Amino acid sequence: MSVPVNINSARFGARAVALAIDFIILAAIHIFLFFLITGWLLSEVVHFVPLAILPLLSAYVVVFLASFIFLHMFYFTLFHALSGQTIGKMIMGIRVVTRGNKQVSPAVAFLRWTGYILSFVPLASGFLWSAVDKDHCAWHDRLAQTRVVSAEMT
Repeated sequence: MSVPVNINSARFGARAVALAIDFIILAAIHIFLFFLITGWLLSEVVHFVPLAILPLLSAYVVVFLASFIFLHMFYFTLFHALSGQTIGKMIMGIRVVTRGNKQVSPAVAFLRWTGYILSFVPLASGFLWSAVDKDHCAWHDRLAQTRVVSAEMT
């Protein structure tokens, strides 16, 4: 089912800037947390054993990637479910709503975040799609049946 055309749909530029702001915030949080974890791990490895470095590096990469995914999932799902706006969307004056201009539920917010993965994997094509879509909807909007609109219109 298609999301109805709305003249108040947020344009690609506003969406892109909001996403960039969110990614900068998330990168700063992730880097800070990982410096804490790295410091803790290094303080625990008092007796350096050369062969022990490989499992430690492998664990480090797994934890780094898992925490990256979890942090993004938590951030986008929580903010969209609470207010329909991430910090980037607040700054840009846009918000996520359902097709009926209602607040998104936590389940819809999570589904939308899952759609971010689908939108990102093929060279961010799903995000870029909102630049050419008549309703300015990205793939994750279509999946979750949401849209991004001007915050003052909701």
